[in-house]
Parts: sequence; structure tokens; C-alpha cells
Amino acid sequence: MRPLIAQLPVIILILSFLSGCATIDRDYEKPKIDVVGITKSETDTAALQFTIQLRIVNPNADTLRLKGLYYELSIEDIDLITGTANNIPAIEGYSDAVVSVSSAAGIIGSVRLASLMINEPRDSWQYRLKAKLGTTSKWLPSTTVVETGKIPLK
Repeated sequence: MRPLIAQLPVIILILSFLSGCATIDRDYEKPKIDVVGITKSETDTAALQFTIQLRIVNPNADTLRLKGLYYELSIEDIDLITGTANNIPAIEGYSDAVVSVSSAAGIIGSVRLASLMINEPRDSWQYRLKAKLGTTSKWLPSTTVVETGKIPLK
């Protein structure tokens, strides 16, 4: 049997690991993201460019510090826009922030959506936003949020 002194480093390592796990917030809730606005950007390019306003809600006590954001937006299950952003302000605990991001729509998805809008006009359209939030936390380096809703077109 090994002497207790030889086992001491292993015991310290195990205790350190267990105390680290105790600091992870078990009540952590994923942030919520809503699309609050989509406007066509005025550009000289042929690409359909948009500015999307995303409201990011931090439902936790700790400040949410984001390194970046990757998002995918589909309307009526048509993949329309993907994009990234990296200059996102910190969001204090129990608060929110509106972040504007610029994107270009893919031509195939845009044509499919335009065809659907012409052939099946309606007052609102279903959207699905999938966003991956990259944080500065080593315990929770990223989280993915999926939100759905309706975009009114009046």
C-alpha cells in the first residue's frame, strides 16, 4: 500500500476538480434571442443585403460576455440568411440589448421566397432563427439558441 504522502497530489487534484464543479451555476438558463427588425440595406451591390436587429436577453445574474455570434435565418423553412458578428457589447445580468448585424441573402433562397410570396400572399410569415453565441467563459464556451416566430408584412 502506498503511503498517504504519495497519494496526496491525487487527493488534492480530485478535491480541486470537485470544488470547481461546485462553482458552475446550476440555474443557468440559455439566453433568448428575438428578431425585432429586418430592413433592406441600401447598397450598390447586386446582393440582397439586410440589417437584422436581434434582441439578446440575458436571464441570468452574471454578465453575458460574447466573443461572437453565428446565426441562420430561415423564413417558411427556406434558408435565407447566414451571418456572423463579433463586436457585441456585454449584456448585464437580467437585462437585454438590441444588436444590429448586416447580412446578405443567398440568391437561391431569395428566389424561392419571392416565388412563395407572389404565389401565396399572406399577412405574416414563419421564421426560424438559430444562433450560436460564443462566450468568453471557459465553462460554457458557446450556447446555441433556436427561436421561432412570425414576421408581419403589412
